[in-house]
Amino acid sequence: MRFVLLVILVALAVLLVLHFGKGEKSNPVKEADAMLDKTKQAVLPSQLQQVEAALDAYATERGSYPDDLAQIVPAYLPSPDFLIDPWGTQLRLVRGDGEKVFLASAGPDRAFGSGDDIRRSL
Repeated sequence: MRFVLLVILVALAVLLVLHFGKGEKSNPVKEADAMLDKTKQAVLPSQLQQVEAALDAYATERGSYPDDLAQIVPAYLPSPDFLIDPWGTQLRLVRGDGEKVFLASAGPDRAFGSGDDIRRSL
């Protein structure tokens, strides 16, 4: 009887070590943040597409893209809210080499010029 009890206690100890051991523990807050970030990344392309369409209409009518995105509101976009990315940062027009123009989001870190920026060529 004592031997059976000892085996059960050892098995329970092994299970506890495996469960609470060195492995990374599940963090529901981090998991929720990661899921929210993925959702934001999924929404961004359609938002950029809408802003791009407004910019194209502006450029077709006026011959070039605006200097400031605010110039397309309200004539081409109904609200300035369309110019804020899902992370709460204002979208930007970035002019590249030659006549290249990009619509840019700062991405999840909310800082332009970092590795997670999202650009759409116009």
